Amino acid sequence: MLKTPNFWIKKNIISYALLPLSLIYFVGFFLLKIFSKKRKISKSVICVGNLIAGGSGKTPTAIALGKILQEMSVDFAFLSRGYMNDGSKFLMLKKSDQNKASQVGDEPLLLSEIATTFVAKDRFFGATQIEAMKDFQVILLDDGMQNNSLQLDLTILVIDGNLGFGNGFLLPAGPMREPICSGLKKADLVIVIGEMKQDLQKKLVGKKIVGAKIIPLNLGKFYGRKLIAFCGLAYPEKFFSFLRKNDLQILETHEFRDHHPYIDVELETLFCAAQEQGAELITTKKDWVKFSPSFQKKISYLDIDLKFDDEKTITEELRKIL
Repeated sequence: MLKTPNFWIKKNIISYALLPLSLIYFVGFFLLKIFSKKRKISKSVICVGNLIAGGSGKTPTAIALGKILQEMSVDFAFLSRGYMNDGSKFLMLKKSDQNKASQVGDEPLLLSEIATTFVAKDRFFGATQIEAMKDFQVILLDDGMQNNSLQLDLTILVIDGNLGFGNGFLLPAGPMREPICSGLKKADLVIVIGEMKQDLQKKLVGKKIVGAKIIPLNLGKFYGRKLIAFCGLAYPEKFFSFLRKNDLQILETHEFRDHHPYIDVELETLFCAAQEQGAELITTKKDWVKFSPSFQKKISYLDIDLKFDDEKTITEELRKIL
């Protein structure tokens, strides 16, 4: 879990030097795809995924889709890969299980606030466990576009309009988890968050696209306050620039690697630095859910929601498979 390199955004000598490793990655991806067999289960499986390594906004999208399914009175469960660092094969999370961040990671905890969330490294195994439960008719698979074991009924590709596909190279020379052409071929629907650049628009010709935007929910509590911002995201500058664009007074910013597992010593250092400057700390909810309870009381997070520009199209696509 290293910090996202700058050459993933724009090609330079380092990205070109790493292309031989990207070729090895592609061969492995291609062979895995050939020798894997996707299997169908009896319940509908909706996949929310991306083509780059983090930073596209798929978790807020999955949450927004979950809310639409609830409005449609559809009983569903999230299925996430998580981290499962205790060796568990299958785990159920509910809203009250907020003390399991170190066990499963941040994203499953955020999903569990909306609906029952299951975590399994083996997606097909996890899906078959949910299949046997009468309480759920649909599985909402978080981050499953590169899954080669489970047949999907609806695949939704999420793209950040500003980041697009980065430099377009495969890992490790770029952020791409698979070639653009194969990823777009899988996608039944594309969600573009934020303003879509012209070069990205050209790549998406012929695809059904729905725009979306991030809406801050609690900006008012931060106006007029001195703030020190920190986060552990794939692209932390997205968070910092969002705060500045909304006229918040940011004194300092601190970056941690994506999915950073915070310890109290780090948070205490930040908290003391803020107190010395008469400032408060602000972070993302994705980071905040991993803090110990004592620091959750001391540190505030920016709460956000994702709104689709055309929710009718989303609903129509969901109804096709229900």
